[in-house]
Amino acid sequence: MAVHEHMTLLEDLKRSAWARTTPVGGHASAWEFRKDKLGNLVRYADFGNRKSPFGWELDFIVSRALGGSSDPENLQALHWRATAARSDNVPAGLAAGLKAA
Repeated sequence: MAVHEHMTLLEDLKRSAWARTTPVGGHASAWEFRKDKLGNLVRYADFGNRKSPFGWELDFIVSRALGGSSDPENLQALHWRATAARSDNVPAGLAAGLKAA
């Protein structure tokens, strides 16, 4: 995949996840600042910036380790601290049981 195609795909995934965040202050058209599903304030321009208090990342809702897909519907915009705190270190037996369920 060419770099341009990769960047376009990434931007599409970011916009899709960002569109599912909550506008701040009731302004439905507000795009720059939003709240993630945990209520953390995030800023669109700070994607991937772990030095920013408003940085955010794309996060799998259902992790790939537990059978989650890479479809845009399984991605969410989440503050980088929340992403860092999540753990996919589920014991193998439990993960296998969840996949079978």
